Amino acid sequence: MGKNREIGNREEGVGNRKAAGVSWERRRGMEWKMQMIAQRELDRQLRPFLIARRVHRPLGGWLRAVRKALGLSATELAKDLRVSPSAFFRMERAEWKDKISLAGLEKAAMAMSCKLVYAIVPYKESFEEHAAKEVKHLVQRQKTERRRKRKLALAMAGVEKTWEQKQEGTAVATRRMRRLVEALWEKMKEEMAAGKG
Repeated sequence: MGKNREIGNREEGVGNRKAAGVSWERRRGMEWKMQMIAQRELDRQLRPFLIARRVHRPLGGWLRAVRKALGLSATELAKDLRVSPSAFFRMERAEWKDKISLAGLEKAAMAMSCKLVYAIVPYKESFEEHAAKEVKHLVQRQKTERRRKRKLALAMAGVEKTWEQKQEGTAVATRRMRRLVEALWEKMKEEMAAGKG
């Protein structure tokens, strides 16, 4: 009775694993669809920024370029930010060297009656195209891995076959040796019998 319960539990476990596998595949498909929707929405929202990625930061940085374009002095902006002019120049240098914080950059932009616009965009294409390229690379890697495994399996089968042939060859050689020894033994018996007679 205990064994039957044990077998039943094992079978249920297998069924649960199969059900979990199906839901995992379904869940993975849903995650994929949600990711695609998110990529399309992000591409739509970032469309204006995709053009901006071609724009390079001006020499001296954006803070300095905007300040000069608006005709503002560093002293005026330092007063608005409640810092010393040297601290404002340090902010400009920090922005140029990519050391400024977003909060500091936003404060400086607000002092110039501007808004900091911040975005992360792919280098060349949209997020959807980037993801499609990643999927192609993944598929290519999987194909390469399957090909490698197939070659390895064929090589292992060849080694196994060679081993079996070697074993068969050894068995044949053993049988031949046994026959040869038996024949020699018979011949020696005959010679011994002829020598006595």
